[in-house]
Amino acid sequence: MREKYFIKHLATFLIPLLVPIVIFGALSTVTSQHDIKADINQNSSFLLQQSQTQLEMILNELDTLYLALYDNKEIFNELSAVLVNPYYTYESSTSNRIISSFLNAFTSSKPYIQSFYLYVDNPNQRFLSSVDGLVTLDHYYDTAWYEQFMAYSGPPTKWTVRRNIRFYDFETNPTAIVTFYNVLVPQKIGIILNIRPKYIESILDDITTYEGQQLLVLDEENNVIFSNHHGDLFQDKDIEWIAGQSSAFFDMKTSQGLVNITKVESERYKWKYVSAIPHSELYKTPTRIFKYTVLFVAIAVVCGLILTYYVVSRNYKQLRMIRMLIKSAEDRHVPLKPPGKVRDEYSYILHNMITHFIEHRYIRTQLLEKKYRLQFMELLALQSQINPHFLYNTLHSVYWESVALTGKPNKASEMIEDLSDILSYSFSEPTKSVTWKEEIANAVSYVNIQKKRYKDKFDVIFEYEEEITQLFTMKLLLQPLLENSIYHGIKEKDGPGLIKVKLIRQQERLRITVIDNGIGIEPEALAEIRSRLDSDEERTKHVGMFNTNKRLKLMYNHMYSFRIRSKPGLGTMVEMILPVQEVRHD
Repeated sequence: MREKYFIKHLATFLIPLLVPIVIFGALSTVTSQHDIKADINQNSSFLLQQSQTQLEMILNELDTLYLALYDNKEIFNELSAVLVNPYYTYESSTSNRIISSFLNAFTSSKPYIQSFYLYVDNPNQRFLSSVDGLVTLDHYYDTAWYEQFMAYSGPPTKWTVRRNIRFYDFETNPTAIVTFYNVLVPQKIGIILNIRPKYIESILDDITTYEGQQLLVLDEENNVIFSNHHGDLFQDKDIEWIAGQSSAFFDMKTSQGLVNITKVESERYKWKYVSAIPHSELYKTPTRIFKYTVLFVAIAVVCGLILTYYVVSRNYKQLRMIRMLIKSAEDRHVPLKPPGKVRDEYSYILHNMITHFIEHRYIRTQLLEKKYRLQFMELLALQSQINPHFLYNTLHSVYWESVALTGKPNKASEMIEDLSDILSYSFSEPTKSVTWKEEIANAVSYVNIQKKRYKDKFDVIFEYEEEITQLFTMKLLLQPLLENSIYHGIKEKDGPGLIKVKLIRQQERLRITVIDNGIGIEPEALAEIRSRLDSDEERTKHVGMFNTNKRLKLMYNHMYSFRIRSKPGLGTMVEMILPVQEVRHD
């Protein structure tokens, strides 16, 4: 009861306290996540569009070179002549010097341009470099571009490749560059532009707004050409999956957890600009709100436990006092005193309960005296239906008990009270069914009388489920069996005795057993009793048991069973199995 009382009060304190915290924390977390995600998608899209604009301005440099070197016929013819002619002339040397100065100035003004080449098909494998001027392939550090250029045989086009080159033989780590191919005539004429990716990637790194955010630029073949190099979130298959998604905003699961992806595609160059932000960085604020919510819930639980323990301890102490009061009120020999001062609701209840119990005891004593006189008059009128020997011995015991005590309520009045209950129960509407609660109460009254008569020589235990007390039965079913156990089993036994009355419901049947640890019955006598039970013979010293069996047979016919078992020196068991009766029979 104490645990249930504690849990009930704990729920009373915690639920009103926790529900607002949990609801507020959940709403704050969900709302902030939704708003942050919407803002991030918008900001990332704007950021990628900025990156697209900056990078496409760089790509426009190819158009500038195209106009300056190829579209201008005079300059292109001069350059072609320089590349094709195996010997320098004064005129070609002057033209080469002027054009080289222009190219160097163009390269120096653009910090992101590493170099660019102009190639026109010639037998000497010469090309014009913005860094070294007129050079040949067999004396130049970078020849990989030429292989890719010559390997292409389709129509005029543009494409991008990220590659590594060594400017000097002693370099151990090559330098990364991004090469833009502008093929004007396949395997004949091309303008090759080399970009320093570090410059572009530093710009990408500067414009990131979240720690751990990664910006990627994918070429037309979905290869990564620029990245701000914040960790390795993606593998090649991840890049392909991202490039294949039609949506511009989505979440993706990676080896480092969920990431928010924003993607922008360039219609002109077929590039894809990707922003990836880990959820751990994106949702820091909602995560912090969630942690605070959990912390506040934990604090609320601890405070609720402390408060509940204090209140329950105080209230349980008062309830225990009330329980002890109720228990002591049942004992008429314990004096009752109201609390001296009413301090709270519990002391007020105690004061009123004690006052009520004192008044109830006084009224009960008066009623017992009147009831005794009434029952005594009824007893005289019904002597022919009660066992005279039992009635005589009981009244004789009551008489001597009353002589030994004072005029106030005592054992004699208790025995008279129990006897009056038995008489009232036995002769009021004898054919009417009663509940098992009433039948057990009558049996208890009978046991109380016999225990006082035999100086507590024995004890009786009743064992049953509470639901059985609401079922119905005929009157005086247990008393004759208890009387039989006391007179023929316990009375002759040396030492204390025990009788156990057990009621068990088995679906639509009710099993009643009365077991004692008395002297038992000899086998021959037991066989004779069983024979007489079957023959309905009543002239025997076990009158109560035979009368009970006959009444059961008259009421239930063959729908019941009545069995007796006994062993000398161990005791006797009487078992009855009856149909369950859920309604009253008048």
